[in-house]
Amino acid sequence: MTQKEIDILRIEEDFKDTIENSIVDNNSDKKELKITDVSFIGEITWNDKINKRLLSDYVFLVDVEIYEIDINGKKRVTEQEYCYLGDKRIGGTLGNNPIVYNKNFEMSEPDKLKAVKEILEKTPIEEVENNSLLNLRKKETNEILSAYFERDLIEEEMQELEVYLKDKEIHELIEEYDEEELKEDKDYNENKLSKKQSEKIKVNGIQKADLSKKVDGKETLGKRLDLEKYDNLYVVYSEDVKDISKDVKVNDTRYSLIGMTKDGEAKVLNDEFEMDNTVGNNGSREQTKIRANSTATRDNRDSSVYKRKSNGMSIGCENNNGYINMFLYGKTFEENENVGIQIETSQTHHIPIKTREVMNRNKGVYQKDKIQNEVKEHTDNKCEIKDVKDFDGDENTASHVHVNEEKINENDYIPNTNMTYRDFANKCGYRGDGSIEKVIQVINELDEVNNETVNQYIEDIEEEYRLINDKNIN
Repeated sequence: MTQKEIDILRIEEDFKDTIENSIVDNNSDKKELKITDVSFIGEITWNDKINKRLLSDYVFLVDVEIYEIDINGKKRVTEQEYCYLGDKRIGGTLGNNPIVYNKNFEMSEPDKLKAVKEILEKTPIEEVENNSLLNLRKKETNEILSAYFERDLIEEEMQELEVYLKDKEIHELIEEYDEEELKEDKDYNENKLSKKQSEKIKVNGIQKADLSKKVDGKETLGKRLDLEKYDNLYVVYSEDVKDISKDVKVNDTRYSLIGMTKDGEAKVLNDEFEMDNTVGNNGSREQTKIRANSTATRDNRDSSVYKRKSNGMSIGCENNNGYINMFLYGKTFEENENVGIQIETSQTHHIPIKTREVMNRNKGVYQKDKIQNEVKEHTDNKCEIKDVKDFDGDENTASHVHVNEEKINENDYIPNTNMTYRDFANKCGYRGDGSIEKVIQVINELDEVNNETVNQYIEDIEEEYRLINDKNIN
């Protein structure tokens, strides 16, 4: 580590110690906050107009996990990022949304706020991530372990290392490292396949996904599934895995997942995933799916859904007349329901970036909920989802609206227009009983609803009447 990195690490550790006590004091049985990472951004200066002097303080970003228990006893976890100036919290985010600053701070400290925003904007995200408390601690630990194992240091030599860990902590780290290394080697070798067996997997694979492809317009499939050590993900019939290697543990499922590197090293991943029996053919819940052709459905057609143990993401395998469609799923925040996007394979249509970006994590923690709600509204009304704007999570971009005749009054305005249902009916010549129902039917069938489309429809109706009248006169 460089001296600058060591200095930053100590600043972050001291800062975490400073704010951790106040955070713990505010925890309760129903809500608990836990600091997961701290990032030192830098130092800002501003003019103290009262005392007429230059002041300075540090800016930090703090990642926290919030554990809450609702009235039904259900536990949920959310992630937030707080912004601190010194030891005072001045703002925060929810999910990947921009920082929202404290209103009092915005009004009373405009110079400080300007300086904070400027340093956050000019500091590259890579620098923030590399110099975070988590990454610097990892780097420091790796250097200690590397020095120990590569040079076989004796205790006196270890004390010469410029680190701030006690001898006891170093030995505990080494013991923990040894145990983890042995465990990982044992687990890997138990499920690792030989080169010959790997070739059989390639032949018997019924579907293959490139883990290096971006699945959401921003991140790769490998990163979203925490499988970056592999290059490809194969879907095979479980019975074929048993034929290839009788020593490999295979779950009692129709399909098995296998990770494979460029060098042809393969591993059965069944131990790294668990079955989600609440969804799929025999499940009780439907899943929301964005498909490769930029449409969306809600169904339970997946034969198997595998949940990644390390991060909760899921892979679904849907058998479509012998062809396997693969989907990447994440859970909604409110309903804990799967929402996912189809994964590109060698046999799948290319998925446009515009479609993939709907699942971008930068859209916030509620994006999957918004997608689910929008798709459900369309499918509940038994209408065709025609375009990305019908499931992008933004109701204002929908290609059409759904009007429930039980909830409207004839004097209500038609959505996105300045015309009432009664005005529209009169201009179209609809009279008497059933006239408003006729208007609702027309509105629901329009591709888009706005002033332009309803006025165009009226013009078309008037033109039809004119042609009929001309024909009758002649």
